[in-house]
Amino acid sequence: TPLAQKYWITNGALHAHHVVVFAHLISGEQNHGIHAVLVPIRDKELNVLPDVLVEEMGYKMGLNGVDNAKLTFNNVRVPKDNLLDKFSKLSDDGTLTSDIKSSRARFLAVADQLLAGRICIASMCMGGSKASLAIAVKYSATRL
Repeated sequence: TPLAQKYWITNGALHAHHVVVFAHLISGEQNHGIHAVLVPIRDKELNVLPDVLVEEMGYKMGLNGVDNAKLTFNNVRVPKDNLLDKFSKLSDDGTLTSDIKSSRARFLAVADQLLAGRICIASMCMGGSKASLAIAVKYSATRL
């Protein structure tokens, strides 16, 4: 669907063969909540697969040596073996089993790993900003 998009995928514009996507896991008519799924986006020759649109995100303020992509998926289906199933298992008949009963708790258990990384990045940015401001203030004091 037009809303099935993923933005700022590192190495996605040119080199990635697979991406991890958080999406609703639907088997039969049952929605089991959001799960992490390994989704192929290119074949071995780096050709984009059918029903996947890859767009380069373009010039950025930094890290322009890394290609970033916006991915759009049009009814892409993946085999059940592509489910990243540390916390959940999907049987051949579509039954989901998990030690974590709440779909929200399952999602948070997986997303927690991503959240920690983002908090670290934000903290490093704050540290860099503080250092830059301190240097600028010191330098400006010498210019008086």
